[in-house]
Amino acid sequence: MKVHVPKKYLAESLSHVERIIPSRSSNPSLSLLRLDLSEKHLTLSGSNLDIDIQARLSADTENEGSFALPASVFSQVVKSLPGELVELGFSDTELEINSGSFGTKLQLAGSSSVSPLHFPESYEGNLDAGHFSKALAHVRYAAAVAEYQAIFRGVKIEFRSEKTRTVATDGFRLAYYNLPVASGVEGDIVIPARSVDELTKLLSDGDTQISLADNQLSLKNGAYKTNIKLMEGNFPDYERIIPSTFPVSITLDASILAEAVSRVAVMADKTANNRVDFFIKEGQLQITAEGSYGRSQEAIEVVQEGNDPEIALAYNAKYLVDALGPVEGDIRLSFSGTTSPSVASSFKDPNYLAMVVPLRTG
Repeated sequence: MKVHVPKKYLAESLSHVERIIPSRSSNPSLSLLRLDLSEKHLTLSGSNLDIDIQARLSADTENEGSFALPASVFSQVVKSLPGELVELGFSDTELEINSGSFGTKLQLAGSSSVSPLHFPESYEGNLDAGHFSKALAHVRYAAAVAEYQAIFRGVKIEFRSEKTRTVATDGFRLAYYNLPVASGVEGDIVIPARSVDELTKLLSDGDTQISLADNQLSLKNGAYKTNIKLMEGNFPDYERIIPSTFPVSITLDASILAEAVSRVAVMADKTANNRVDFFIKEGQLQITAEGSYGRSQEAIEVVQEGNDPEIALAYNAKYLVDALGPVEGDIRLSFSGTTSPSVASSFKDPNYLAMVVPLRTG
């Protein structure tokens, strides 16, 4: 049983699928890639229990069949093949791979070692894949990383009748992004941030079809299908902690601010929350940091607004730079107080909002 497929398409599909499949697992079957042959198609699939993934690509096939083999080994072989065309020859126990002047054989596992994955037959909704990926990528940085933070380690997606919103927070910072379009499905879900990392790499051009059922989010984008397991727990009522009044606001270029904070933070004390201090007065922002190696400072001219003539506060430099990262052009940084949350909003893209809680300085 032989299959002929261009190396370029096989390697591309395999890179997405193999990245999901764990190279080592206490359950050996999770490390296996399933290959299904059908008329004119080769289908690759695998899972890590949080994400199921399937890639379907056109291929010159002779027969139908199902096989399994270690995903990481197969991926390494395919990436290194010298020719533009790959010939896969299947027997009951071996896979023979030939490309250009190179040939090798891999031992196959029984196809029963990997159960077939199941994806929806129909999808109720859809979103533009590029816009959906952007909405996820813009907030993912704010998700928590510590195991004990549970639901904070996910990204919330709000599917509403008039819009779609992504949200992430770790309790010290928050980001949300609005897509002003309905998806066709409704509901609030939370998916693991690690799953978001894979989705943003996978989603490309065209529409992403969407289905919500059986405690999972199912997506179809081009040749790829995914099932993403939902997280359990109650996401916090984040909207009530976003301030609405600001005694002081400043406007400046986001990249200039991010670069200045990064430069000054080189001298920040890494054991004291990477602290940088802000002092704003008369249209000037003074940024300072001090640590065991010395002290640094930088002054930036800003457009200052508000009723208070000045304000002094401090931030974790990384948290602030992360919040500025998605912004192109000018940003408005609004301060509700020295210890209450500050809000960053983009002029160019008003769909994005970030919030950072200042450090206590007392």
